[in-house]
Amino acid sequence: KKDMGSTMKNKIHTIEVENNETQSVEKIIEKIRENKIIYVKNKFYEDEDVLDSITENGPAIILNSSGSSGKPRQCFHHLNNLKLSANTSGQWLIEQGFELQNCLILNTLPLNHISGLMPIFRSQTWGCDCINISPNLIKKTRELLLFTIKFKKNKKHLITSLVPTQLQRLLAQKDGISWLKIFDLIWVGGASISDETAEQCIKEKIKLAPCYGSTETAAMVTSLKPKEFLMGFENVGEILPDTKIRINAQGLIEIKSARIGIEIIDSLKTENFKNKNGWWQTSDLGEIKQINNSYYLKFVGRSDNAFNSGGEVVFPEVIESRLNDFIMKENIPINKFNISKVSNKLWGNKIKVIVEFRELTNDKNIEISLNLLKKFSQSWPKHEKPEKWIVKNKNSITEKINYKFKK
Repeated sequence: KKDMGSTMKNKIHTIEVENNETQSVEKIIEKIRENKIIYVKNKFYEDEDVLDSITENGPAIILNSSGSSGKPRQCFHHLNNLKLSANTSGQWLIEQGFELQNCLILNTLPLNHISGLMPIFRSQTWGCDCINISPNLIKKTRELLLFTIKFKKNKKHLITSLVPTQLQRLLAQKDGISWLKIFDLIWVGGASISDETAEQCIKEKIKLAPCYGSTETAAMVTSLKPKEFLMGFENVGEILPDTKIRINAQGLIEIKSARIGIEIIDSLKTENFKNKNGWWQTSDLGEIKQINNSYYLKFVGRSDNAFNSGGEVVFPEVIESRLNDFIMKENIPINKFNISKVSNKLWGNKIKVIVEFRELTNDKNIEISLNLLKKFSQSWPKHEKPEKWIVKNKNSITEKINYKFKK
């Protein structure tokens, strides 16, 4: 570690969240009012090194970014970035005829996500109410529908944000579709929605607003207006007024905005995501299209090995090193393994792991090893859990084992 010198350091207050519990929201608001620095972390996320202090000043928020840039990182945002983000999306809504104080925001996303945290700051900035919807309630579509209808009476505009997986689950149920139809605007980000999903939403006249953004940019930097979505525009919307976007020679999306956060390297070192000219290069490929007199962003895909699963980014390298450590620690007789994605209707993609055991490993040991691996992966975040473990061996293991471990 570098010499501390005389640098003043400020304490980081960690708030562990499971989803979007009201008591966690209250803690966040309280600490922000006290000008503190808070790290909002998923209670199940294992940190290698949790910082206890930093040379930056509060009020500020630290989140783990799902990383539009090759690996997960710790992202630090001063409160001003979050306020600017809330102001910008508010202005964008006003232009479409929304009265901000007559909006009601329903938050279905976890607070350790930029999209689950922003509703707090949007409601404070816009002067409107925000209600949290628990993961349990969103699965009980009938209750969800009845719960929401009673709020709709007193409010002009209902707004929410969903990840594609939630959207697809809701579209699979009659009450889920009715619920989606109540909203005046539904931001959908994280992963690109499938053509099938888009078609169904257009048919049902569900007012989706596909958008693009990241933890690093304090949420969305582009958003498609619901009326454009219903007209069949296939992109992630116009570039918001506080942001510039360009596509570089490699086809990567580069962003310039006053609300790009900084990366925490260690307790004394932070680094700008932006280069000296103010541009931040993502790992996402995109195209800019001109329609009428406006510029729209089309998201093409990722340039690194990472892929989307249920609106979260999966980094195969991260899972690889986690598995490697475990295989060594438990002395599991595996020669090599390979992580790849397998397409999945609900999640977009899931993970499959193909393992090659050492020669002469018998069926019994293979079975024991696979059980160990499966048990180990049970505690991982949902989007990182392998859907299939496949044994690939020269002595062609019986199909039985191969089949048994598909789940």
